[in-house]
Amino acid sequence: MNDGILLIDKPAGISSASVVYRIKKRFRFSKVGHAGTLDPFATGLMVITVGKATRLSRFFLDADKRYTARLGLGTLTDTLDPEGEVLTTETPEAMTALEARLELSRVEALCADFTGDFMQVPPVYSALKHNGVPLYKLARKGQAVEKPPRPVTLHENRLIAFSFPHIDFEVNCSKGTYIRSLARDMAEALGTVGHLTSLRRIESSGFHVEEALPLSDTETMDREELNLIPMADALSHLPAMVVDEKTRALVMNGNPLAWMPCGEEAGADFCRVLDTEGALIAMVEAAKCGSHHKYCCVFNA
Repeated sequence: MNDGILLIDKPAGISSASVVYRIKKRFRFSKVGHAGTLDPFATGLMVITVGKATRLSRFFLDADKRYTARLGLGTLTDTLDPEGEVLTTETPEAMTALEARLELSRVEALCADFTGDFMQVPPVYSALKHNGVPLYKLARKGQAVEKPPRPVTLHENRLIAFSFPHIDFEVNCSKGTYIRSLARDMAEALGTVGHLTSLRRIESSGFHVEEALPLSDTETMDREELNLIPMADALSHLPAMVVDEKTRALVMNGNPLAWMPCGEEAGADFCRVLDTEGALIAMVEAAKCGSHHKYCCVFNA
């Protein structure tokens, strides 16, 4: 199989782009992409798209994600993570006073306070763009740009462990949420500074890191040994319509597809179009747009 989804457990110390490059080079795939970046210091689940599946990335990016993270209190870095330059460090006296007043119940309440819908200021070191230029490139030139707050949703923010000055927590969040910013804001709510010292993505787009292949394992594998997830299965959370051979030919040629109910009532944005063998041949918008479906993509080549 040359088209599908590969789940990789990314190690620390490597960029997401490097993971894509290694997979492409090792297995000689013509096209490889991913559905969500992880910072170099972070580990965990990457959804790798291969072949025609590179056109499916947009359908994964809107999904919620789950992380485990560690907040280190007392030190603030410019990147809000362990790779940045230290900007502020609390005095030993301030840290002693903070430890004395931080009870477990207060830390549990802190996580609960950062649950729900709220506005978040993105990090100045991020891939967001200002006038077409990524913020991290501007920041590296000493031209840090702070974007206005954006709405994010934390469905869950659960304390895992607290051992001063570290707070370990697990968060289930909407797209666009920066855990580095969350760590900064949680520290500020405690009256101090802090930064994200570790981050691991454990769920994304309906997949779990336990299903993923450690990147190091790919170094000794052949392409035939890879367990690529078929495109139709990778999007099984979306509604589907099955078309007969005559309609399949129309779809593959990009002809108008007569509208059929497909997930609109359930609030789905997109719908899969499958042939009689269950293969994904197109993606369309679920909402009714006149008498025909609006194509998102057709997998005819």
